[in-house]
Amino acid sequence: MTPAVPQPRSSPDAAPGSADAALARRYATELGWATAGRAPLRLLTGALFDVLELPAEAGHAVLRRGVRTGPVLLSGTRMGLLVAAGGADELPGLLDWLEWGPVALDLAAVGAGGRVTAPPLPGAPGDSPGAAVW
Repeated sequence: MTPAVPQPRSSPDAAPGSADAALARRYATELGWATAGRAPLRLLTGALFDVLELPAEAGHAVLRRGVRTGPVLLSGTRMGLLVAAGGADELPGLLDWLEWGPVALDLAAVGAGGRVTAPPLPGAPGDSPGAAVW
């Protein structure tokens, strides 16, 4: 039996007529993703996806190798790879299995209860230099 996933919700923090409220509504209606907060609007992690954050340079190297990924966020010098929910919990065990546990990596996993900056959706106004993008 599949666990029940709560229905997506728009951010209660965004003013009803604001650009953030409009973006939150688009995320909820078009993708079914929950959001929270004001500028910057945040995507909630842990229910539908987790995010693995790494330096953008390393992320670009991964993408050049043709590795199949889900959506990718880019925010300044950091890249976020959207992975299956629960992936963040698996990362420490995977690193230990690879014997990379003691290696200092510039890698972070954002899982249940986490938040990442929500980029504008394609075709939406709001692109600005330095902002997170898809």
